[in-house]
Amino acid sequence: MAGGEPPRPYALSPSRVKLAAPAVALRDASVLWWNAAMSSREPVQRSHFISGVAPADVYAVVVDFAAYPRLFPELKSAAVLAVTPGERGAAVSRVEFRAQIVLPVRYVLDLSCDPAAPSVEWRFVEGEIVTDSSGGWRFAAERGGTRVDYRVSMDIDAPLPGFMLRKITDGLVGASLPKMFASIEQEVRRRAASRPPAG
Repeated sequence: MAGGEPPRPYALSPSRVKLAAPAVALRDASVLWWNAAMSSREPVQRSHFISGVAPADVYAVVVDFAAYPRLFPELKSAAVLAVTPGERGAAVSRVEFRAQIVLPVRYVLDLSCDPAAPSVEWRFVEGEIVTDSSGGWRFAAERGGTRVDYRVSMDIDAPLPGFMLRKITDGLVGASLPKMFASIEQEVRRRAASRPPAG
């Protein structure tokens, strides 16, 4: 603009990429990079109904952490590091998860597994890329089957553009949920079919 101030370099607003912390813009050629934390903000909550199966059967699949890499392709490994007694008869499994979504991702959770409820609740222990996570599973008998209620929130921190951080967050939280539920249901039915007939 003639006679006025020179135009300022274009920068994305932090609200557009939903950053959980102030962004620091780093210019590399014509690409605007962000070194910032991205949060899933509000917890993602989903429910899924599986007909003809008991809550205990679905719970048994969800707490089979060693099977996760086979059930969920985004996970490369799930290692149970320790199992300790929890409250009200629950057991707490400390599990290290590793995934490959844009970058290698590693995080450790303490998962409180209560077969009497049945339910699973977890809290974050440590991680790289994933910097916080909480959530849980609840299983309830309903209409001759099981209603599965799932809740998760996750914070991501990596020196990547906002759209790539969103891709990691979606891969670990949002976009993968339909496939996750489908994999769990398929595994529940596979195990049920492999059991010998009762009595």
